This record gives sequence, structure tokens and C-alpha cells, in this order.
Amino acid sequence: MKRSTCSRKARERVKSDIRQRLARYANFACSICGSIPIVFHHIEEWSEKFSNDEKYLIPICDKCHRRIHGEGGRLYSKSELYEFKNAPKRPPILTDELPLEHKRCYSFFVGCNFIANGERATLFRFPEGHHLVSVDTSSGTLKLSILASIQGNEAVYLIRDNELVIDSQDVWDMKYSGNSLQIWRRPDRRKSIFIDLAIHPDVIIIRRMSTTFNGKTFQIRRLRSPQGRQVDKIANKVKQYEELYREMSAEIDNRPRIGGVSGGIDVDTLIKQKQKDLLKTRMEQELSYGFYRNFKWPWSYYQWVLSGVLMKSPVFSRERDIPMELRTMHEMVAFIRAKYKKEFEDLTGVVVEYDGEVLLDNINL
Repeated sequence: MKRSTCSRKARERVKSDIRQRLARYANFACSICGSIPIVFHHIEEWSEKFSNDEKYLIPICDKCHRRIHGEGGRLYSKSELYEFKNAPKRPPILTDELPLEHKRCYSFFVGCNFIANGERATLFRFPEGHHLVSVDTSSGTLKLSILASIQGNEAVYLIRDNELVIDSQDVWDMKYSGNSLQIWRRPDRRKSIFIDLAIHPDVIIIRRMSTTFNGKTFQIRRLRSPQGRQVDKIANKVKQYEELYREMSAEIDNRPRIGGVSGGIDVDTLIKQKQKDLLKTRMEQELSYGFYRNFKWPWSYYQWVLSGVLMKSPVFSRERDIPMELRTMHEMVAFIRAKYKKEFEDLTGVVVEYDGEVLLDNINL
């Protein structure tokens, strides 16, 4: 067969705008039974029409898809499929059961914040006593819950005890595959992400989220990258403080000895090290508070940029001061990031922001 003939017969991907229109018309569910997730079936076979025309496609679930392509032949005729397409099931509430009960524990990334033990996933607790993410293993099986919003002190759940519950009337667009969920809404005529999460064998990653809890905005969003000249300005200031620290540290070391050795401990060396630690702390505070006035940035954003510069500093980096337990946890976080590298490509600087408070790069043991 000629190459040109093969290329014409290769199945093309259905365009995103066509998939979105078909899914919205069916309320993002199977046109036959109302289940999710869905695929797009060619009523007129690709091998015959070689067409992704919208009139030939119908959104259906995997189960109904298998019934069409089953070994015993079609369960539904083409005319029946066209009837389902024109009058889909259109459930107002979309539900699905996540098969997580055999899990024993989960780790979480909520933005760039890491929760090591799923049983402590209640890190994000709201005044009403509700939690963004919670895991219950008291029955011997894992039950996952993720909060969607709080309305009048009443919790509305996206996932409750492993059951996914979505109000399809509130969805502008949705992509769901069983282990990945993305939902867009269109408030005020603007398309915006409501939730973007991925479920892996050992970690759940909430990449984006935008909702309200009792009228207060809750967001998991990525901070914008600062301009290079702004980072250079901060880096130059840090270098000035590095030089000043070295000079003052040398002065402390050259002071006369005022203590001897007690219990095998060099008291003089210990005192001087404490003085140098205090000096470093004061300088870090000056960089945090004094230099902050030079920028018209939110406080949390400036701290994020500054921490990135300080991490590269031979003087102010805290890597060597991290306790062994926390260092082990950092290694665990690095392992997960490397394992799911593609997932984390755009997760750097993704913060949790609620009622003016920002959480960034926290690790909960």
C-alpha cells in the first residue's frame, strides 16, 4: 500500500472543541447510561468514513463501548446510537466510585506543599471544622474525601468516602479518566479551573483549585515568575550581606577566649558559634523585612523569591541545618518529584492561598 494511502487511513484525534461540545450536550456523561468517564465512539466507523465529523460521534462510557465492540457483535444498532446521541441520558449529578479501598495510606501534594502521611491529610483545616483533604482508615480500608466548598457552614464534597460527586450544571468543561480529574467553571463569563488533580499509586497531587469556603476565596495557584532584573537585585543584596557576615564572623572568631573546656565541651567555641548564629538570623531578618520595602510585591511572594535566592547562598542556605528526620523527608519528596517528573514540571511555586494566608513548600510529617 502506498504511504499516502496509509496516512489517509490513520485515525486522527478528535478536535478539542468538538469533544467539548459533545460532552457538554450529554452533561459530560455517557449518552446511553449516564456513567463517567466517557470516550467518543464513531457511530459511522472510521474505517468506512475516515471522518471525525461531529455528527458521527457519540460520548459513551467504557462499559457501553465494550458492548458495541463485543465479541458477540453490537448490542446497539446505528439507528439506536443516533437516538441516544440526540436524546442523551444527561444526569444532573455525575457519580463514580474510586477504587481506593485496598490502599493503606496516601501521601499528598497540595500545590507544592507535601503531606507525608495520608492519615494526617487534615493539614488544611477551616474554622468550621471541615478539612480540604481527609483520609479515614479506621474501618481497615482507605476512604478519601476532598472538599469542594462550604456554603452556610455546610460542607459540599467533590469526593466523599471515595465517591466522586459532581454537579454537571456547574461544569463548563471536564476531563476525567478515573485517575485524573480536571473541571472548569465559567463564573462571570470567564472560564476558570475549579479542580485539577491526579491520583497515582502512592501520591495524590492537587495541582490547581479555585473555590470559596463561606464566601472566602480558596486557591491553589502558581505564582508568576519574577523578572530577571528583580531577582538580580535581591541576589546582589544577599551577596553584600554574605561579605558583611564573613567580616563580622571573623571578628567574632578573633576575640580573646573567655571560656575554657568543661565536660569535654569547648565553651568559648560554643559561645562564638551562638553569636555567629544570632548574627546570621539578624541579617536574614533584615533581608526579609528591610529590603522588602524596595518591592511592590505581596509579602508571601517576596518571601518565595527571597527563599529561592537564599537556598543558593553559601552563607544563608539552611540545607546543612536541617534535622536528619526532615532531611530524609526532603529526600522522599525529591524521589516522588523525580518519579512523576512530568506531573511536577509546572508545580514549582504553586501555593495554597486562603483568606490572605499563603502556604508554600511546607512539609507535614
